[in-house]
Amino acid sequence: MKIQTWLCATVLALPMAASAATVNFNTHGGGAPFVGLGGSFAAAEYAGVVINDSDLSVGSSFVNLINPGNVGTSISGYYMNVGAFVGRATFADFKFSTSVTSVSFDFADATGLLSVLVFDGSNNIISSTITLGTDAFLNQAGFSIKAGSFAVSGVGNISRIVLVPNSNEALIVDNLAFAPVPVPAALPLLGGGLLTLLAGLRRRKLAA
Repeated sequence: MKIQTWLCATVLALPMAASAATVNFNTHGGGAPFVGLGGSFAAAEYAGVVINDSDLSVGSSFVNLINPGNVGTSISGYYMNVGAFVGRATFADFKFSTSVTSVSFDFADATGLLSVLVFDGSNNIISSTITLGTDAFLNQAGFSIKAGSFAVSGVGNISRIVLVPNSNEALIVDNLAFAPVPVPAALPLLGGGLLTLLAGLRRRKLAA
């Protein structure tokens, strides 16, 4: 009984491993800054999230960025505006490599009105929110843009979020932050250690 009590206490005392991440889209995944007005990169460059958007011409594993200096003063980063030019609805699709417990980001578009759909691991919608950005500013091209922030947590394990702006003129996303679902940090090692311990105890009992 004492051994069982000790084992339970050990499991409960294990540290929880959860490495939160933030993507600011100012550089490539390797840290190199973007050059010029924009660029494309493989979504896998940013660990923990695969990003797709409405620009089908560059393939499903690519996203487009624009130099932050050309976006505006209130927000910079991942910039999507292809929907307006080709007649498709603008959207952003963020799929997480492992389930997360929370997601937050900054955003801006022409109206400031953004729909956010949150999905679980079975691709069921577990949260649907319309959020409004009210921080108005002019970008360097002279367009009026409204910026805001969004955060979601406490809705269950999140595997994907989809962002749909009210206008197809543009969507900007920055500072995407997410926290993976905590798991016992030493669980694999614990399992092997417990088997060794129990085997030793069994041998001692049989020898007695």
